[in-house]
Amino acid sequence: MSKNRKKPLSQRICETLDIPVGTFGRISFIEAVSNRELCIDGCEGLITYTEDLVVLVLCDGLLTVKGSGLELRSFSGGRVSVSGIISTICYGAESEAVHDG
Repeated sequence: MSKNRKKPLSQRICETLDIPVGTFGRISFIEAVSNRELCIDGCEGLITYTEDLVVLVLCDGLLTVKGSGLELRSFSGGRVSVSGIISTICYGAESEAVHDG
């Protein structure tokens, strides 16, 4: 049986009052279109950009994208579009790319 983790207060308030998530804090949104494109809102910076690896700083963590032929299609106003053949998406407080060197 999995542990029932307590949701953050801001998320519980948003769900209870039926208001958009993120109203009480900054969050990022990540949308995947098959394994060919990622659309990301809430991007604050770029750490690594190669055709095999993209590491982005989001407002609430790091996003590591691995694949082949990766390309930043747009990067404006906190919105980023990454296209190519995406094999791995890693999201969290730390990026595995930082440890891979």
